[in-house]
Amino acid sequence: MKIFGLVVESYGKYVKVKTSDGEYIIKSGKKAPKEGAKIELKDFGVGDYVAKVLAKKPYNFRELPSVRFVQLAEDLVEGLDISSKERLIVAIALFLEEISKRREIDKSILQRLKRALGKLQTVNVAQQSMEKKESDSDRQELEDFLNYLNILSGKYGLIINEGVVFLDREAGTFEVFLKDNRICGVTQQNSLSSSVTLYFEKIPENVAELERRLRNNFNVVSIKLEAMRDGTYV
Repeated sequence: MKIFGLVVESYGKYVKVKTSDGEYIIKSGKKAPKEGAKIELKDFGVGDYVAKVLAKKPYNFRELPSVRFVQLAEDLVEGLDISSKERLIVAIALFLEEISKRREIDKSILQRLKRALGKLQTVNVAQQSMEKKESDSDRQELEDFLNYLNILSGKYGLIINEGVVFLDREAGTFEVFLKDNRICGVTQQNSLSSSVTLYFEKIPENVAELERRLRNNFNVVSIKLEAMRDGTYV
């Protein structure tokens, strides 16, 4: 790959580049080029500015967020042990950007969202004991807060439970981020039938039970490996 691009946004370690075949978000430990600069993207040889491609539009996402929100999202997931972490960062950034159209993303929102994400971590015995003492009202307050954000988030949604679920409401797709797996889902529905296709990084042991439960809500259920999009698990 060798293409030229224009830097359209730069913030912290992140840069958004517009090229002839789409947009890229790239990340580097070096000082980012300024907006308006022209750079060459290539996956061979050497260069003055070495960076990693975090996401590409339209290949990875239908749209890309402002890199300012990517930086905020990276801070939120710091220390989180979860699969496909860089993709999750971009997903959370899209969620935050959509909320920002309706209210300011202030320190309070970021702190409470980080607290919700932090509950995904495996806790030790002492932490478990402390969590048991957490009042029902505290848990309800956090749940109400997440519901409030999802009302504001428009076309995107974020559910935090045993993993993180990112919803693209317009496209009818969702992604589930777990500690050791990532699941992509595509739903389709019309007046006659409904279907769901799940793509796994790794097929889980309880996949038969999962399929059975999904058939209670969908007429057609397909389960596939992400790396083998044309191959269906039977």
